[in-house]
Amino acid sequence: MTVAAVITAAGFGSRLGADAPKALVPIHGRALVAWAVESIAGVAERIVVTAPAAHLDAVREACAGAPGVTGVTGVTGVTGAPGVTVVAGGATRQESVAAGLAALELADDDIVLIHDAARAFQPVEVVRATVAAVAGSSTSPGADGAIPVMPVVDTLVSAPGDDGTLGDPVDRTSFRSVQTPQTFRASVALDAHRRGRPDATDDATLARELGYRIVAVDGHEWGFKVTRPSDLPLALSIASQLEVS
Repeated sequence: MTVAAVITAAGFGSRLGADAPKALVPIHGRALVAWAVESIAGVAERIVVTAPAAHLDAVREACAGAPGVTGVTGVTGVTGAPGVTVVAGGATRQESVAAGLAALELADDDIVLIHDAARAFQPVEVVRATVAAVAGSSTSPGADGAIPVMPVVDTLVSAPGDDGTLGDPVDRTSFRSVQTPQTFRASVALDAHRRGRPDATDDATLARELGYRIVAVDGHEWGFKVTRPSDLPLALSIASQLEVS
C-alpha cells in the first residue's frame, strides 16, 4: 500500500488580489504551495501538484524549495523519498483533481490525500489522522474516506428573503466547517471522480453521494484557506512560527 497525494494549486486566486497564481504568493520567503508540499511530504510517498498550464515551471521551482522533497521532475519520486510531479490542472478544481489522480497511477488499495495548496499550514498531525482513519487497524476496519472538520464559531442564520428580512437562526452545533486533506482509499477516489456529478464542491461529497462511508477527524485552526488579503497576515504569522520551530 502506497500513500500518495494530489495538491491542487491551479487556481488564480482572484479574491486574493495577487499578480501571480495564489500558489506562488510568497509567505515568509517561500511560495504558498511549497508550505503545502512540506506538510504533505511528511506523510505521502508520492505527490502530484496541479498548476496553471502557463506557470508549470514556476510551480516546479517553488516546490523544489520545500523541505523533505528530493526533486521536482516529470516523474514521481522513489518510495520513501518524496519527489513532486507538477501537471497542468483543469478549468475547475474537480478537473484538476482528476488530472492529479490520473498522473499518480494509483493501485486500488493505495491511500490518496487530496489537499488544497491554499490550506498550506494544516499541521502534519491532522494529515496523519486522516490517513490512520482510512488505513484502520488490526481491530478496526478503515473508513472509505476521512476529512478534517472544525466546529462553527459564528452565529448562523438562513439567507435573507427577497425583501432583506433576516433569516431564521440555525443551530450551529449541528454544523462543521470542512478542511483538507480529504483522504480516501484510492479505489473510492477514482470511482467518485469517474461517476460523481460535475458540480460538487468537494471530493467527500462525491464519495458520500455514491454511498461510501466518510468519517471526520479533528481539524486545526491552522488549516484555514488562504483566500483574501486579510488572510495573509495570519499566514505570515504561522509561517514565522514554523520557521522558528
